[in-house]
Amino acid sequence: MPPCFFVQPGPTERSRFAPCAVVAIMLSTGAASSVQRSLLAKDDVHSIKAWKHSLEQEELSLRDISSDVCWQAGFTREKCCRGDPNTTAECWDGSYSFSECCPNADCWVGDAFNYEFCCGEKHGPQGNSACWAGAFTYQHCCLANSTALFWADVMTSEIETDQFYRMDDFYTDAQYGDEWGYYSKGHVLLGGGKGGQGASQDAGAQQFAHFTTYPMALSPHFARIFCRLLFVMWIKLGERAPFRVVEMGAGSGQLAYDTQQCVRTNALGITPPVWRRWHAAFEYTIMERSPALRARQQSRGLRSVAGDAQTTASCKSTLAALANSTACSGIPGGMEAPECQAEERGTAEAGASVVLSNELLDAFAPVKLRLSLYGKPNITDCGSWQEVRLVHTIPEDKLTSLLEIMGYDEATRKSTLNQVRGYTEATFCAMSNTTVGQEAKQQVAPNASCLAIAFGLSELINHIDLGVPSASHNMRMRIRKDRKLSDRLRSITERLDNELGTSVALPRDVYRQIRHQLRDEPIVEAQFLHASNTHLLPVSIPNDRCSDLRWWFEAHEARISKIALFYRLLGYPAVHLVVRPGEDKFIDLVDCLLGPTGGFKLSLDYGAAFEGLTHSFSVDAENDGIFVPPIPQELMEDLPECHNFWPKCAGRIDWTTFVDFTNLAAAGESRGWRTLFYGPQSLLEQTSRVNLTVDGRFYSVPGYSVYQDGWISRHVKGWYGREADMDNTGVQRWTSFKALLLEKPASAEPQNPILFPSWHLDTQLTDSCWSFDPSTVPLSDWIPRQGYDNPHKALMTLTDEINEKLGRQYAHQYEEAQLAVRLVDYIVAKQGCAVLAPAAAANLLNRESQWLALRSRLVHKWGDMWGAETVSRVALGVFKRLAASADGEPPVSEDPSACTGQQTAVALCKTPGGGSKEGPARVP
Repeated sequence: MPPCFFVQPGPTERSRFAPCAVVAIMLSTGAASSVQRSLLAKDDVHSIKAWKHSLEQEELSLRDISSDVCWQAGFTREKCCRGDPNTTAECWDGSYSFSECCPNADCWVGDAFNYEFCCGEKHGPQGNSACWAGAFTYQHCCLANSTALFWADVMTSEIETDQFYRMDDFYTDAQYGDEWGYYSKGHVLLGGGKGGQGASQDAGAQQFAHFTTYPMALSPHFARIFCRLLFVMWIKLGERAPFRVVEMGAGSGQLAYDTQQCVRTNALGITPPVWRRWHAAFEYTIMERSPALRARQQSRGLRSVAGDAQTTASCKSTLAALANSTACSGIPGGMEAPECQAEERGTAEAGASVVLSNELLDAFAPVKLRLSLYGKPNITDCGSWQEVRLVHTIPEDKLTSLLEIMGYDEATRKSTLNQVRGYTEATFCAMSNTTVGQEAKQQVAPNASCLAIAFGLSELINHIDLGVPSASHNMRMRIRKDRKLSDRLRSITERLDNELGTSVALPRDVYRQIRHQLRDEPIVEAQFLHASNTHLLPVSIPNDRCSDLRWWFEAHEARISKIALFYRLLGYPAVHLVVRPGEDKFIDLVDCLLGPTGGFKLSLDYGAAFEGLTHSFSVDAENDGIFVPPIPQELMEDLPECHNFWPKCAGRIDWTTFVDFTNLAAAGESRGWRTLFYGPQSLLEQTSRVNLTVDGRFYSVPGYSVYQDGWISRHVKGWYGREADMDNTGVQRWTSFKALLLEKPASAEPQNPILFPSWHLDTQLTDSCWSFDPSTVPLSDWIPRQGYDNPHKALMTLTDEINEKLGRQYAHQYEEAQLAVRLVDYIVAKQGCAVLAPAAAANLLNRESQWLALRSRLVHKWGDMWGAETVSRVALGVFKRLAASADGEPPVSEDPSACTGQQTAVALCKTPGGGSKEGPARVP
């Protein structure tokens, strides 16, 4: 499969790109570190220094066009722009104008504000205070020595954008809103159908209408992997009692049901005395936002309390539910015990010990951000960024018909139409009458609508090959004098006018009102979805949003700096990122639940590290980070085509996003937490037995395997990372499920229940063992490894043959790095550690019969899933690396699968409490 493809913005083509993201394995030549290095470090960070250095270097800057064409032959910005268009008329000879060359041109619009009125000497050293508001300052307007306004900000400067739908608000309304949310209305459940309320179906049903989760597809084995981990966590926490587990967003409740059955029935085979203490301490509670799913969970006998994982407001009610346990409510006077007292935050006696989530975080509402790379943007300054918002439109005749069907009388229909017409004109015609809009009007068809001009200009931002500038005066110049850009704008507006016809824009509140009134009318609701369209517009980030994002800008400054410099050198005009503010709030909620004595947070989801996600959004500017999973045909009845543009079927289908695991870990680190493990979900499974001694007590922890009795299904393959069916689909391996384990420290030493190698969350931490990084966007890893000082030079050496080879190489090694762990774990479970010692590995390779016998056993176990050739080749690579370490440190640069295999052998066989074949392990 070809890797993601970066294209230098050129004269004839737009960027081509398959969805990608970055995850990279953190390895060492010895045992893997149990704690990740800091994700928040800033002092002496090379990427921040390199970015700031590039801003001062003329040859590395992304220059505004006015800097190149306006200022020559004695004409300078200082001379010509310190005034208004009439102050230095000699600067403007007809070839170039004040509005095209001066960054302060937007200060002087109309007759009300001019240089003399605002900057005259009679007003003193700071000018006329009546002139200054927002970005319009004395420094900017009078001295012309600051960055020009972003042209999209100029277009929205005279209007209210509150009625543009925030992306995260729209996402939340469509997924969880009480009125028409996909989860709230019950569409998610089998039987939810067009009318929702799937909870009315048989309570024993476990199948979702839209998708199947791993807990359901791999029941009960998936839950037993969790059950085993929870058992180890209980041991690590000194047999804490009560040991309270909170699962957030439990879906059908299958994981909760199977995990509790595992504990009750001792499905793992724990020694009876230890199991009795474990069973007595164990409690499990669900926190669920969706009323329909909560009803389904409760119908299965599961404890479930209402709560939203994206706010700390859910902490108190969840703690109250924990305190109302069977142990507390079933004994007279029991509520007086400390463990039965619910406080504002978790206490040592009454807090949670572990918080779990599976396929929850991908449902957190996203915000799409844009950072222009022109000029000298300040990464940590919210004013340097824009956010993307949504505007809905609908043809007038379609709206009239729908209003009539909804029971509106003629007078109310006319009143509603007048309202939205007035809003459309006041908002979008005001945008098209700004200086940038007026320039666009001169280049498009004379009858182009205000909507088409506003949406058309915004759409240009995603045309990477145009290199659309940021500064308003440069945008005016480009519209007027760049034939390619003006032709593109004309083509876009003509298409939009054909699509829009007599459409009007719906303010957010009107859209919400319509969806509210159609909540129980699925057929009419589908007609509305057919008729309406959604458009994306960039706007300045408001103050309340800036407050929420401030920690995010600061936490990821180094990573953003690295990526901004990468794309700036490639000539890209901007980088795009998606952030979910709920991730930080989720960690805050977990921190509240765990209490002062600490505990664990374990989350499974599909996603990636920060840098990879940013690559995927920046190379493909139309990628909003929201994806529509495959939709069963029966759910598509009466609906429009839902896959081509994610907002089209809002509320009637599921959406998902990729989780930023770096952001979650950084949020935890900012609260003093530790990152213990990050990597593929399959590395949560350990088939070999673990022997532990904690506080003088000895424990033997049985292993467990999802792969039972030769059962190979699509989901079993997916669990182990074998995803060959993704080939030729354009989907990269990074979309596979990952696990992130964080610890709120309960002791000075990390208490990690996972022994296998952890992947890193920042590419600066990539281990030297890897000769290349198969868990990242192929070209984003390949380009820096070519040794050039500029990524352009590396791309010049890229051929189609290399590109195709990279895709296969990175995809296969991504899978095989996981297979190597499984092979070593299986060997330890069946034979113990002796054969993995360096001298024994070297001896094995020198005795063909012994090697063939071991290879035969491995192929017998894993060959049907991975293929005999792959199993043999990966096993050989691991044993060669083990054998090489007999003479000292093995080579520092190897295939990743050899590295992960050797590290697993060290972790299981040299780390205290590692793997053992002693005792009964559940390994077929």
